[in-house]
Amino acid sequence: MGKYLNELYKKPDHHKRRFALLSSATITLFIFGVWSLATFGISDTKTIAKANEEVGPFQSLRMNLASSFNALKSSLGELKTGVEAIDLEAEYTDMRDGALETYGE
Repeated sequence: MGKYLNELYKKPDHHKRRFALLSSATITLFIFGVWSLATFGISDTKTIAKANEEVGPFQSLRMNLASSFNALKSSLGELKTGVEAIDLEAEYTDMRDGALETYGE
């Protein structure tokens, strides 16, 4: 293989492209095989029972989104309570009176 790789640069472009395609396809198939074994594995009753106890990725995502939404909702509720507690009209009149004193009427 080392000798072939040393001589590859002398080959025509179509030969280099074919080699690149075959080598990338081989690597991709290898990665796909490892992924499929890791994802699906070999089925037996122990792994099926364990899979039923585990939380799936979409279920985990749904639970995380729900908890994030609840936290956001409670934060907005606290913000609303804080804004309602502020007396905006009194602060506005204080600012207006202060501006009139500074710049005159």
